[in-house]
Amino acid sequence: MIKRTGLFSHSRQHFAIWPHLVCWVAMFCGVVLVDVRVHADDPPGFVFKGANQNMNIELEGKLAGYKQGMLLVTRDDGVEVSVKPPADALGYDFQAPIEVGFLQRGMMVRFNGNFSKAGVPADPIEELTVFMPVSEKLAKKQAADFVPGIYPGDKKSNLPDGVSNYKVVGKLMGWDATGQIAVQAGRRPLRVQLGEEATMNLRLNQLSLAQPGDTVTITGSYRLPDDTKVIAKMVSVTTDRVQTGSNSGSKAADPKAAERGKPD
Repeated sequence: MIKRTGLFSHSRQHFAIWPHLVCWVAMFCGVVLVDVRVHADDPPGFVFKGANQNMNIELEGKLAGYKQGMLLVTRDDGVEVSVKPPADALGYDFQAPIEVGFLQRGMMVRFNGNFSKAGVPADPIEELTVFMPVSEKLAKKQAADFVPGIYPGDKKSNLPDGVSNYKVVGKLMGWDATGQIAVQAGRRPLRVQLGEEATMNLRLNQLSLAQPGDTVTITGSYRLPDDTKVIAKMVSVTTDRVQTGSNSGSKAADPKAAERGKPD
């Protein structure tokens, strides 16, 4: 009886220890699992999560030059960024003001204007854009900017009955001292009057007229953590230099850009 009682008492002590052992094992396993999970998420060689991922970026700065196939842009904080240019001409947009002396017969132009149902201009044209044709395949929404023709323009509620706004894309056939211009919009010849305060600007899908110091906006991506190496989707360059037609002395930022965007 004494031995049985001692054995039973000893077994009860073991059963009392088991819950504590189970708790300790569970806690240990939980710590190991959490620790493994944390280390699995961190790529080797990086000290923070998210490294080596592509990030979208839009930056502004000044054009610094062109070197070894890369655009050099100085950010507003003074840091120089190397930019891989877009693959096609539609990824470039150079903008500059022009004067009448820049115009030449045969140039492509586009503008918005108000016309009656008979095609008679209802108001002077307030803005004229000279552009260069591109050889890239155009999406339907891009055709209205490059393919000669007459397209629906802005929806304006303040126009008289029977008058609508249209976008005109065509070839410049001539102009006179009064500001009247002749345009061949596909098969439709038009004559419109420029307003007294009308602005004229140049938009090119190339950088042949760009110079160091011009304002640049880059839209693209970079790979963390280095935001000084950018792959550009769109490069927009603007300048306040008035283009007069005598640009032979301009130093292009990209010596090969003069060929980019020209029609075949």
